[in-house]
Amino acid sequence: MTYNSSLGVILLVDDDKDICELLQVNLKNEGYHIETEINAAEVCRRDLTDIDLIIADGMRQQYTGMDLVYDLKENPETENIAFILYSTFGGESMTIDALEAGADDYIVKPFSLRELVARVKSVMRRHVRSAAPRSLVTFKNLTADIGRQNVKIDGVPVPLTPKEFAILAMLLRNIDSYVGRLEIFKTVWNDETAGSNERIVDTNISRLRKKLGDLAPYLISRTGHGYMLSTTINQ
Repeated sequence: MTYNSSLGVILLVDDDKDICELLQVNLKNEGYHIETEINAAEVCRRDLTDIDLIIADGMRQQYTGMDLVYDLKENPETENIAFILYSTFGGESMTIDALEAGADDYIVKPFSLRELVARVKSVMRRHVRSAAPRSLVTFKNLTADIGRQNVKIDGVPVPLTPKEFAILAMLLRNIDSYVGRLEIFKTVWNDETAGSNERIVDTNISRLRKKLGDLAPYLISRTGHGYMLSTTINQ
């Protein structure tokens, strides 16, 4: 799923519905898109591609927010997601444990909403500066995040190789305009010598078509012109 919020996407993880609802309302008012999850153990099974920040209770469940921090930070695919922990446990040692686990901030309950919102803004600013730039491009029911190099169709991730993604990105930047095979080859393969002919483009386009599913007919070719993503099939 792709979100239009310019400020970012936050996942709240807490089995206390009152706290979740309170935080959800206040953070939405600040311009963030909010997702919720009551079970910390389920977070690792979710698609976290669009999540910028996770806010979780640190100690309430058997699988704690602290456990979640460790697991996400050890995974290269999720290690860059910002993380704020909160719990009723105060003291220097708890704060140090949370930060050493990989959390960006730790807050002791009870906390004021103004304080939490201020800390969220601070963490999100740091996260945006350090994260890869995001550039969302859509074509019909397909969304590509150019910065993070991922593609979804109807919200479902599409597993593309780096070359397939690079070709798709070129075509998405040139909707309804042909891109020549030689231009694709020179751009995508750069200085590589393996398979130094344009036929490797055709092979990768064929694989890309299969992965596009119902959108495959919109990826068209024309002799002497190259390939194009067309908004209409009849060309």
